[in-house]
Amino acid sequence: MKVAVSSTGKSLDAPVDPRLGRADYLLIVDTDTGALVEIIDNLSAREAAHGAGINAASRIAEAGAEAILTGRVGPKAAAVCQKAGIVMISDVSGTVREAVNRFKLGQQNQTVSRAEPEETFAGRLPDGQMGQGSGRGLGGGRRGCGGGGQGRGMCRRK
Repeated sequence: MKVAVSSTGKSLDAPVDPRLGRADYLLIVDTDTGALVEIIDNLSAREAAHGAGINAASRIAEAGAEAILTGRVGPKAAAVCQKAGIVMISDVSGTVREAVNRFKLGQQNQTVSRAEPEETFAGRLPDGQMGQGSGRGLGGGRRGCGGGGQGRGMCRRK
């Protein structure tokens, strides 16, 4: 399996970069052999004003990686990974070699599954049925309107 690791350097002994989009390098490692397969210089994404995470995630997908090991994956990069079926492992630290070894040990103890295709997250369950959402909204409710801060965010006065 090929995994991508955000890195501050070009070797397996370089520290993991906690940023995916603004990482110096994206290292592609074969977990079966432990070999460094590809080094992606992330300069174009790192210096971009916008879309660094999306750019990095796209390059990782193009390299054929099945998982990403990094400190944090932003929401837009996560959407790209979900669409590509890439597993995202965050809060990773240490060296690239240590991160890959911990990932391999985790695989032996648990099954790592791919992210679901984007269609699954569009409000429909995999069998085509609609979900039963129960969210109360983001509104804060207003004092004195009888809402009591219940999250409705609306008040009708007579």
